[in-house]
This record gives sequence, structure tokens and C-alpha cells, in this order.
Amino acid sequence: MAVNHRAIRKILGEQEKQGDTSLRNHSMQRALEKKVPKTLTPYEWEQWYAEHGVPESHSQGERATPRRWWQFWVVK
Repeated sequence: MAVNHRAIRKILGEQEKQGDTSLRNHSMQRALEKKVPKTLTPYEWEQWYAEHGVPESHSQGERATPRRWWQFWVVK
């Protein structure tokens, strides 16, 4: 037996705003708020960077060179 949520809300008198949780809505909200996109093709990223610049979250700082397993055992 299926539950009729609209009928239950109508009976209880609850006024709940229905939200759109679709991926399309999320991407549209991100575009309207001028946020950094999540996924683009490499060509689209090149275009996006050219238009908006590279955000700090996408720039890589200097990384320390990782120590190899044998470097832990070298006695100096």
C-alpha cells in the first residue's frame, strides 16, 4: 500500500515547501551563485579558467617530496 503524503499533509494542515533536490537544480543554483563548478571536461575547464581565473582551491602549493621507505632506515 502506497503512502499518500499530500493527503496526510492536507489532513494535518502542514504547509511544507516542496524542495527541488534534482541534480539539474543543484547545478543551476551553483551557476546562479557563481560558484566553482564540480565537473567539467578538460576543454571546459580551460574555458572556465580563462574566463574566471584559477580559484585558490584549485591551485597546488609546493609539496614536500615524499620520503621513501628506505629513507627511514638510513642512519646519519
